[in-house]
Amino acid sequence: MRTALQLAAITLLSAASSGAQVSNPNNLIAPPPPPPHHQPLQINDDLQWLWPFTRPTPNGRAYDLRIDVRFQAMLTRELKQPQAMWGSNPTHRPTLATIIPLFLTQYGAVNSKEGRYVTVDGCVPSFCPSAGLLWIDLGQPQSRTGPLMVFAATSWIAENRSANQPGAAYELWLFSNHDLNPDAMPAALAESISDWNIRLAAAHRLVPYITKALLVEPNGSPHNLSPEAIGANTIAPQIDTVTPQSTDN
Repeated sequence: MRTALQLAAITLLSAASSGAQVSNPNNLIAPPPPPPHHQPLQINDDLQWLWPFTRPTPNGRAYDLRIDVRFQAMLTRELKQPQAMWGSNPTHRPTLATIIPLFLTQYGAVNSKEGRYVTVDGCVPSFCPSAGLLWIDLGQPQSRTGPLMVFAATSWIAENRSANQPGAAYELWLFSNHDLNPDAMPAALAESISDWNIRLAAAHRLVPYITKALLVEPNGSPHNLSPEAIGANTIAPQIDTVTPQSTDN
């Protein structure tokens, strides 16, 4: 028995000396990490949470939407370009994301169309000729850049006529969260702006005469647009007969 154990020990020692030696674990070098796998930027917020605010019809829940923390976060994230249509101090104007809820406050309404588009509209309480429409296309939530969003706002041109006087001139400002072709604006956006004017007329509110339309891209670049091409001036302008008038802005 002892002889057998000695032979086994000699055999193991011979195999270890003739084969590869086991390295000290402290001397092992870890393999380099694999290169990072680059994924396209994905927008996690597809804005589907907006849908419940379109109910009940026809006006939805504009107030609840404005005070929802997701709404202001969305505006701050998506619409960062400068604005020059509101604010008494031209060198310290409020941010676009800050004034959008103001333009949607009085007579605020949230609507949907075709199961794809959500619009929020209203006006500034102290100066309803300054009105706004937030238009959102939720038709492609899987888009790499996320849903398309455009804020449209009217601005009175203070020349010779008061804001609510027949024939008063207005500008239409449009701010988009993605680059748009000024020569090929979305047809659905133009339809929504036209529908907006029809709703204003039905409510006996101001339907402005737009003499100038301007698109401001995300990087702040401005582009002149034809008012008619973007859905303005499709119905006759009218004065506001229901809202107390003010000249403060």
